[in-house]
Amino acid sequence: MAELAGIEGVRVLPGRGIMIAMSHRMVNTCVNRCQMPTDGDIIVPIRTVCVIGTTDQHTDDPDDHHVPPPEVDQMLDDGEKLVPGFREARALRVWTGVRPLFEDAKASGTETRDVTRAHALLDHAERDGVKGFVTITGGKLTTCRLMAEDTMTAVSRHLGDERPCTTRTEPLPGSEDGATYMLGERLERKEKRLADDQVICECELVPRWKLEEAIHRRATTNLDDIRRLLRLAMGPCQGGFCIYRAAGILHGLDGLSAEQADASLLSFLRERWKGTWPILYGDQLRQARLDDWIYHGVLDVEHLPAGQTEAAST
Repeated sequence: MAELAGIEGVRVLPGRGIMIAMSHRMVNTCVNRCQMPTDGDIIVPIRTVCVIGTTDQHTDDPDDHHVPPPEVDQMLDDGEKLVPGFREARALRVWTGVRPLFEDAKASGTETRDVTRAHALLDHAERDGVKGFVTITGGKLTTCRLMAEDTMTAVSRHLGDERPCTTRTEPLPGSEDGATYMLGERLERKEKRLADDQVICECELVPRWKLEEAIHRRATTNLDDIRRLLRLAMGPCQGGFCIYRAAGILHGLDGLSAEQADASLLSFLRERWKGTWPILYGDQLRQARLDDWIYHGVLDVEHLPAGQTEAAST
């Protein structure tokens, strides 16, 4: 887009990286190696699991999502250096993404590891003499709200309509009460009402009422959307025991047909398979075989009325 406006020097370097989720919350705070940035240098606790990251490899393709097995092994070895016993935990899944690393230069051959991870807002009126044009680039998902705030502040200034930004004070859906995560406290609260408050996902302690509320509030039949909101099926079992329950509840709400609920279940299973195959060995392979028996041997998902072509394609 900058080139179309005759602007040079807006250079984005795609940097591919992987992260691995482990089956245990092995640390309660971030553990980071105090050294120059390198691969596998941080472990972050997230709810009932922990995540180690990340690699950084230059790629020419922003859609490069392959996961080389040697990178997975190297990451697990680095985790063992950070937390002894790390390799004894079960690797749940691996995922990959390509960062848009910004470099304001025309130089070539720069290593992606050496490029800043911060986002950059370019006001092209000041930088290049092109009015009514700003560029927001770099950054990542965890900084997207700050990126939005910086962008809209600059745009409103260009439009002569400056006003206070409410991004930092507006709670995200599902976090309105501002509650922080405490595993023991949440479990204690759930156990007080287990007789009348059915738990759908034991790993992430998602109760039935919360699942139904999310389905109504989001007006969605996509179980993957609900997963992102509630962390449903993101714990150690990775949906092995909870997602068919959620599909059944989905069927019982708002007159959703069995075929539609089946289609949502199949779509979810296809999406969750991504990121699992690169680490299928040891305990994770045994867990995958158990899930396979549940969904194929017991539920026979390949012959659900939703549309056998979708199942066959997987």
